[in-house]
Amino acid sequence: MEFDEMKVIWDNQNNEKLYAVNEDALYTQIKNKGRSVNRLMNFVEMMMIAVNFGVGLVLFADAWTDGGSEFRYVMPILYILFSFYGLYRRITRRQEEVRFDQTIIGELDKAIWQIDYLIAQGRSIIFWYVLPLALAFSVVMILDGKLLWAIGISAMLFFASYFGAGWETRKWYLPKKKDLESLREMLLAVPS
Repeated sequence: MEFDEMKVIWDNQNNEKLYAVNEDALYTQIKNKGRSVNRLMNFVEMMMIAVNFGVGLVLFADAWTDGGSEFRYVMPILYILFSFYGLYRRITRRQEEVRFDQTIIGELDKAIWQIDYLIAQGRSIIFWYVLPLALAFSVVMILDGKLLWAIGISAMLFFASYFGAGWETRKWYLPKKKDLESLREMLLAVPS
């Protein structure tokens, strides 16, 4: 049987063109992928906010009950400030997302933007989060007379965060981004 005959039979049986894309099903699938990425972003952001706020409160209560010196309040205040900074970043990120169209390509672009945001956040977390905390922790430990502990724990935190963020990016974010980008390229290559 010729290809054209097979195509006619297919079209007659299914009332669809052989190469037609079921746009509704594709749009639903892309929206589901976008929701998956959005849930991941919300989880990461809310965990950063909640954990920082919780750790700050626990450290503040510990410093308060011990009646320690003023420098013991540096770490709790820093953690609480980071929780508010995480909330600020979340609000800013949500305001930037509004600009994407409610189309198949728009939804894909939004999901790719969200993955890029997570990758950038994972790469920059060392400089805007881990490094300031490690420095503050080191200062507090040094003032408490524990220089070797301060150096050891700070170095361990820095390297664990650096390699952990890289692993997370390679394991979770880059494969999702690659899938979304290949789907986008494939859709843009299909003639209208």
